Amino acid sequence: MTAMTPMRGGTARNFERETDGPIVGRFAALLGTPLLPWQQYVADVAGEIDPDTGTYFYNTVILTTQRQCGKSTLIDTEDTRNALWGPNRFIYYLAQTGKDASKHFKKYLKQIQASPLVAATTRPYLGAGDISQPFINGSVIMPESVTKVAGHGVQGDKITLDEAFSLSEETGKTILDGFLPTMATRLKATGVQPQVWITSTEGTSDSTFFNKRLDSCREGDVKRRTCWFDWGLPADENPEDLDAIMRYHPAAGLLWGKSQLKDFRDLFDGDAAGWARAFGNRRDEGTIDRAIDERLWADTASTPVTPGKIGSRPVTLGVAVDVDATHTSISAGIKNGDGTITTQLLKVLDGTGYAPDEIKRLAETYHAPVTIDTKGTASDLSDRLRHITDEYGYPVLRFCELSAADYLTIGQSYVSGLENHGVTHAADPELDASAANSARTWSGDAWRVTRRRSTGLTSPLESCMLAAWGVNHQPANVVPVIV
Repeated sequence: MTAMTPMRGGTARNFERETDGPIVGRFAALLGTPLLPWQQYVADVAGEIDPDTGTYFYNTVILTTQRQCGKSTLIDTEDTRNALWGPNRFIYYLAQTGKDASKHFKKYLKQIQASPLVAATTRPYLGAGDISQPFINGSVIMPESVTKVAGHGVQGDKITLDEAFSLSEETGKTILDGFLPTMATRLKATGVQPQVWITSTEGTSDSTFFNKRLDSCREGDVKRRTCWFDWGLPADENPEDLDAIMRYHPAAGLLWGKSQLKDFRDLFDGDAAGWARAFGNRRDEGTIDRAIDERLWADTASTPVTPGKIGSRPVTLGVAVDVDATHTSISAGIKNGDGTITTQLLKVLDGTGYAPDEIKRLAETYHAPVTIDTKGTASDLSDRLRHITDEYGYPVLRFCELSAADYLTIGQSYVSGLENHGVTHAADPELDASAANSARTWSGDAWRVTRRRSTGLTSPLESCMLAAWGVNHQPANVVPVIV
């Protein structure tokens, strides 16, 4: 028998417990896809039986592997076995989009319909929005997109979040929050412990849901009822070394050989990070594409402006909010006598709760309008600011109105101002750190600061960008007539 490729980390088999794994192996053979050693190991561990309950010991399975190693085959086999464990069971396969889920599921339908297990099925449903494979015992396997399930309680006995790298923490948690409360009721109703399978190749720094759970496992923070499995290239191996890939890929030499591996590599021409992620299962942290070049930032620093020396110079406030509303930054854009603009970070506040009072105070002190994005992370704060009124019901704050199209220009406009010596930034450690850690993402020919791929607070830098833009887009200073 072929030896199993060593894992990078994971749960060891507890031989004191019986396991459902051999039954899963027989189902795989009936489906025409006998399990590889790594697949059988996962089935054996995930299928361990709690001697006190007679059902699954683990309620959560976390699995990360390289591409082209048979992950989908294992999922389909586990789903089929679960559906036939007993009557009226509900199994969900969730993918990033409905199209992805349907594509996977149609391959499974062909497989089961060509196998002896077709005798246990009834006619599949293939209508728009209603794709499923019912079984004669009343059980059903259903593919869904994560967006359709998110936010709705799912009465299920097995749910697989496949390609979990595509999920944000918020989306993934919403799905689990909807499913987990039903696990106790399904256990009581069926006598079988429901399971959540979270499976994926490693993703990027944007993969906040999967990264959080995988990192916790690697750090040893594994819940008692969770098992996990991690295959991939060790950190000290070179992903361009095809022999190393062959040693650490659990399907190498079984589903394909080294000659095909060279062809796989050619498909990733020019994308070394994509290759390392797909066949080495290496997380693509990405090279931080700094929003502002380090040298340009250093060359455009200026002395901070003290409040007493602003005088009559026009001032605009820029306000930005970090992802998950953890911090609010307020900066000033000060127009100098020679037409240049100095941007200066004024405040970095925790959360957004105290921000309206501080923004109101600063706006009144410097007679400054406010520039803030009305969408995204700042939308709630923007709405609250616009509802601040005086005793007569008139708005207290003035705003430099910023459209979505305008928002896409503020970063490039700010950098252009730095390059042309029309904009400077007052030296500040928090602002320097934000500039160093803020990455950019492109939308066509325009770019903006990306909060998800940045490694620190982005709001200090964004607030300066907004303040500089606002200096050249100040509203008319209209005073309401009080009747």
